[in-house]
Amino acid sequence: MSLRAIDVSKEDRRPAPKGAPPDLQWVRIDALRVNEAYQRPIEARGRATIRRIADNFNWNRFSALVVSHIDADLYAIIDGQHRAHAAAICGIEKVPALVTVQTDQEQAASFAWVNGTVTALTPIQIYRAALAAMEPWAVQCNAVVERARCRLMTSNASAKDKRAGEVYCTTLVRRMVEAEQSVTLVAVLEGLMVHESTAHAEFFGAGWLRPLVAAAGECGVTRGGAMADFFARQDLRKLEASVDKLRLNDPRYRGRPKIHMLTASLTHTLRAHIRGDEAA
Repeated sequence: MSLRAIDVSKEDRRPAPKGAPPDLQWVRIDALRVNEAYQRPIEARGRATIRRIADNFNWNRFSALVVSHIDADLYAIIDGQHRAHAAAICGIEKVPALVTVQTDQEQAASFAWVNGTVTALTPIQIYRAALAAMEPWAVQCNAVVERARCRLMTSNASAKDKRAGEVYCTTLVRRMVEAEQSVTLVAVLEGLMVHESTAHAEFFGAGWLRPLVAAAGECGVTRGGAMADFFARQDLRKLEASVDKLRLNDPRYRGRPKIHMLTASLTHTLRAHIRGDEAA
């Protein structure tokens, strides 16, 4: 376990904040109100979020709401209306809340600040946390990539620091695993690692893995050796250059997504290779 302390030694000090700090209280859900002057309406996406929280409700994952005391017995929700709705679905009567006293204008400003300054997690950060929590999908994705003697990375790196065998496209890998493309993905990764021509970081990114796995799946290739033989006989960069030339010079292909054309070209080339090689 690696534990990191809060270190602000390199930061300039700021003056102490004005006003009283909020009180942490348990507030009854039936005393909560949603101010529609600034709160977002709950539409289809919001309702799906509420159901997901309710279906997986766990106090260990429940952060306190931020509310403003607006009446003797009422509190306006500044942050946390989805969590409050989910708790109500689960039959919970009280939720923890940071209670402040704000005007309507201050509430709206706080709502905009809280929701506008959230640092969104990247897919790699989500995968890293899920793997540490031993969530099944993350463990399975990690195992699939390791089967090819590659690594599904838990932190990002600059282009110059990436190496062959390091896979950073966690979202793509998860989609492939969920689509039951694990065997094909392993075959492609194993094949890429064999030859000097393809053992480069660029081929382990989404721009190449997506069309390569699609082509291998379309052609029914499930063995790393078959893909390795294909890579030994095919210059992938030359094939990519041909696709780029078509998109640039042939009016029929202008505007077509490169990923689609690259997939089609790889599928055609791989299928031709298999027809001429019984071992594939």
